[in-house]
Amino acid sequence: MLPNETYDIVIVGAGPAGCTTALALKDTGLKVLMLEKAIFPRDKACGDSVSWVVKKVLNEINPDFAKELNILEPKTYINKARLYSPKNDNIDVSFSKIGYCIKRIDLDNWLFEKACKNPLLTVRQNVSVKNVDYIHNGIKLTTSVGETIYSKLVIGCDGANSIINRKLTNNKIDRKHHSGAVSQYIKNIKELDSSKLEVYFVKNFLPGYFWIFPLSATEANVGFGMLSETISAQNIDLKKSFYQIISSSPGVKERFENADFNGEIRGFGLPLGSKKRKISGNNFMLCGDAASLIDPFTGEGIERAMQSGKMAAEIAIKCFNENNFSDNFLKQYDEIVYNKVWKTFKEHYWLQQILGGREWLVNLFIKFANIPFIKKQIPKMFY
Repeated sequence: MLPNETYDIVIVGAGPAGCTTALALKDTGLKVLMLEKAIFPRDKACGDSVSWVVKKVLNEINPDFAKELNILEPKTYINKARLYSPKNDNIDVSFSKIGYCIKRIDLDNWLFEKACKNPLLTVRQNVSVKNVDYIHNGIKLTTSVGETIYSKLVIGCDGANSIINRKLTNNKIDRKHHSGAVSQYIKNIKELDSSKLEVYFVKNFLPGYFWIFPLSATEANVGFGMLSETISAQNIDLKKSFYQIISSSPGVKERFENADFNGEIRGFGLPLGSKKRKISGNNFMLCGDAASLIDPFTGEGIERAMQSGKMAAEIAIKCFNENNFSDNFLKQYDEIVYNKVWKTFKEHYWLQQILGGREWLVNLFIKFANIPFIKKQIPKMFY
């Protein structure tokens, strides 16, 4: 029998949300445990697009972190995007602030190594949480290796299938506010621009979009995503649809004639932020995908994971300063998160709903996207 352990804070999950939380807690003097079910370096299915906001969050924690991200390699520097309509018309837009495309295995491992430099952080890899129970003045976690861990505060950064969310809230998957996606690393795509995101709204594959996000001059993260409600209602096979788009869609198939498909195609779920949920309560907070903080139009989640991780760390410090871990006290976390993201999420949800499966409207949108007001809004969809 392993000994019982007690920590001030337990962070469940060592992805961008969990590691950002740990980084923001570095100089607080709090005894923190971070549990991770995988072993780093580990990969994660994703679009690999990283907005400029990520650098901003890191800069707010420690300017050196932002500088180090700037020199992290390999990555591409993204300053524009091209959108294609079902009729294959297109519009180019430029971003005022530069983002990146970075493979998650590289970004996540870099963040993990930074977080592990905190001398008061204990990290356990290859350990998952099996059960969560309330006890007097805290939470008891039971792990896959037989540990019993006690903590005054648990921060759930454990992704779309978060056990902390399942055990401590009544949040359920709502297919109207959830997407499914598949992606694959593909080389030798014709006319690949390493500074440009490409998004295709493909005829007969709406609502949803197909993407080509460059990771170098020769390799891209290629994927297809769609609202889960539509996937379920129409019994759609995302992998089959992905290859149908590549093999038969005009404007797409020509790009992949000599492509190298050595990478494995992988599926993943995206809990969208288009519906407000309870993301804190007695002795816990949820961050990132566990809190359903994925953009409802773009599917981007890394920036919100890291923003919410930083916010959770700031509220955690308040909890210990005031010795208050109650549901009522922690509601301020929900408030600051939604004050930050809700306006954008609401706008992007309505954009998702309005364009949706209306092929004619998407065609019209792209056709008239050079109108200054419309063109001004497009970069906001991505960054």
